[in-house]
Amino acid sequence: MKCYSFATIVLLMFSAIFLFAEVPSATSQILTFEERDGGVLLLSDGKSRLFYQKETISQNGEYPRANYLHPVFDTKGEIITEDFPKDHLHHRGIFWTWHQLWVDDLRIGDPWISDGIEWEVKKMKTKIHPNNSATIALKVIWKGNKVLKKNLVEENTVITYQPIGGQAYKITFDITLKPLTPGVRIGGSEDPKGYGGFSPRLKLSENVGFYDENGAITPDNLPVAAGDWMNITNNGPTDPGVVIMGEPDMLPSYQGWILRKRNSMQNMAFPGQEPLLLDKKAPLHFRNQLLVHQGMSAQEIKNQYRIFRNQASR
Repeated sequence: MKCYSFATIVLLMFSAIFLFAEVPSATSQILTFEERDGGVLLLSDGKSRLFYQKETISQNGEYPRANYLHPVFDTKGEIITEDFPKDHLHHRGIFWTWHQLWVDDLRIGDPWISDGIEWEVKKMKTKIHPNNSATIALKVIWKGNKVLKKNLVEENTVITYQPIGGQAYKITFDITLKPLTPGVRIGGSEDPKGYGGFSPRLKLSENVGFYDENGAITPDNLPVAAGDWMNITNNGPTDPGVVIMGEPDMLPSYQGWILRKRNSMQNMAFPGQEPLLLDKKAPLHFRNQLLVHQGMSAQEIKNQYRIFRNQASR
């Protein structure tokens, strides 16, 4: 048996400790939450990244809303979302809702324009995780406040933030809707557009570009058939922008992409004009993700999309 000196043994021990120690990644960032008026702000290395609007706000009593993200900041500190825009005062940052809300054959209201409904955040838990991510876990009650004053839907949502290097990050939305009364139905706009669901209202450049995995996409008034993700950039395919990701094969009555070059939200529309009955035993569950970046190639986005889909099976 080979013998080692004491000094050699000590050196080997320190080498092993260094080799197997969990050394923070060069891209690790210090994530923190701060409670602010009306909600909670997430910061990365002291810089604002996103704000969750917990309390109801309105504009002079009109379009009251809660339970959405705004403002959202890119890695340079620029705000990339819009709230109460003049062209559509009911649009709000990153939101998820529909025009139609029914209980049996009774029209309860129009959540898209915040009419007949309010969102009450019953629970909100924030957490910073060892894998350099942060989550906001929510329990939100959709309450009818006009035609039917009653708790209608329990929403359980987890919003997860995680940086991708220093020039990009991702926000994942995991949303589950369970009816609290029989006969609750939700539906999109009652026209051929059929929009409704996960809907970012983003600031758009004058020369905004839309790209899926196969190249440029041309927006249309009606839903557009395109891929599983959409890169909305300042102009070219590798310019700074925001990627919207979803799981269209998992959505009931998926309609396609509602895309607009100006003055509107972007939307992976479902279930269209025909309302969808919510099932208490099998709640509606859907996931979306945003990549906020300073320039990503199509291959980089594909890689991130693969990670996003793989996470669903864990």
